[in-house]
Amino acid sequence: MNSTTSKKTKEDFGYSEGEEKIFHQYNPSIPKGSFSIQKRNGKYYWYFQLGSKRVGEKTRVKYISPTFDGVNVDGLTSFQDCCRVLVDKVSTDFVRQSNTNTKLITLIDEYLRFLLIQENDPDGRLKYETIRSMKNGINRFRDWSLIRDIRLTDVLNGRKIKQDVIEFVEYCKNKKPNGLKRHTIRTYLKQVKYFMEWLSDEDFGKGSISVNPISSDFIKKVYPPNPMEKKGLPRRNVYFTMDGYDEMWDVCVKKVRGLWNDFIENGWSKTHSNQPLGVGSDVVFFVSLLQLDSGFRVGELLTSFRNLEYHENRRDKKNSSTYWEWKDGEWYLWINWKNKQSVVPITTKIRSWTKPMDGLGESVKDKNGKILYWDTNVVDVCMKMFREGRYLFSSPNFRTHRDSHYSMTYYMNLVKQKLVMDGVGGEGWSKFGIETSHDFRDYFITHKLNSGMSIEDISQISRNSINTIEKHYLRMSVESQLERQKQLDKTRKVLPTKGVDYEMG
Repeated sequence: MNSTTSKKTKEDFGYSEGEEKIFHQYNPSIPKGSFSIQKRNGKYYWYFQLGSKRVGEKTRVKYISPTFDGVNVDGLTSFQDCCRVLVDKVSTDFVRQSNTNTKLITLIDEYLRFLLIQENDPDGRLKYETIRSMKNGINRFRDWSLIRDIRLTDVLNGRKIKQDVIEFVEYCKNKKPNGLKRHTIRTYLKQVKYFMEWLSDEDFGKGSISVNPISSDFIKKVYPPNPMEKKGLPRRNVYFTMDGYDEMWDVCVKKVRGLWNDFIENGWSKTHSNQPLGVGSDVVFFVSLLQLDSGFRVGELLTSFRNLEYHENRRDKKNSSTYWEWKDGEWYLWINWKNKQSVVPITTKIRSWTKPMDGLGESVKDKNGKILYWDTNVVDVCMKMFREGRYLFSSPNFRTHRDSHYSMTYYMNLVKQKLVMDGVGGEGWSKFGIETSHDFRDYFITHKLNSGMSIEDISQISRNSINTIEKHYLRMSVESQLERQKQLDKTRKVLPTKGVDYEMG
């Protein structure tokens, strides 16, 4: 049985008889009892078993704190930290007490420390990006609580905290320069609800309040979803056309082909003066080509690791991740994104009229055996044209971002400048309804639907459910709707006038 499945003991979290003996020696007020750990929902927690049961007491097994591996920021092992918490709990007879005048920001800071422990727990269920969203949302409410000087007594007064939350919503709506987006505000409200749930949790939270005053029903009242949200309807791309997909695909292939041929013949260039080497801002054509090819999310590509070794040695192992693998003569992108796993092969080739380096590419010959050109997998092209690093699309700024990928914000700005906008250096693809990089994924899904590919196959490739595809993409093409209407026209018949007159006469 390996270490990931074997049952852990309290010794794995720093416990020893010697440590316990020293603890009791310096804390004589602690009653006799024994330490234990219990596993709940995949995590271990410290408990303290007191001596004989007292009259009126429900249990002598008292919850103390969650476990953690290694040492915390204070240099304490999990058992040492457990002892510290136990001293505090014994002093209050295991009754969770809080001064009703305690500032809410103090409790929020404690909640943030709780989230930090969850974030650093490799076995935790919450993804890194989920915890990051929770921290961001509650920090915004922390700012508001500091402005309003909200106290625990306000939370205990259900009406008062509800009014504070209502005013927090108005504060977000009016935040300069243009107010926060509706989706952002609703996300913040959900994080406030989660914080209040922790505040009312007697087992693993603070246990300072008996009931969470900010319920889902209250959020719906204070900030009701609009009809589009209720129906789950997306923003429709009314500019979608099959020809638009073909044109964007053609431009991306030709742009990558031109850069690849120039690279084979001349090596690294300094076309982009602010980039020491590499493709620079033309990265948008490589990434967009892969999105149009297989419907990837931009994050799945920009943060993709070059191989399994880099992936296994990544720092943020709780984050969504992807990596490339060469297997049986093809490249595959292995995806673990938002708790969904998939693997997508890439077979698109880039043509060159000069033999690529390092034995890359397959030669294509005429009937006399003369080589006409070489075809190289687009992933091999990317591997060569972007500098070596942990990521396929390693940041060109290797002096300050040697181990980083292209910045998401920087990339989004490049998409706006080089692909969306019309004018000098811009492709003007706003005419096709392209506003962000995610629109290329939308184009892929809709194009394949209208090309006759089954919804089941598209669901497997795109990692979207069939229900999501039917709801969001099936009727996005105006051209396909017109074609369907023409098919309907063929089923409708109008009787000739003479025939009608004859039957009436």
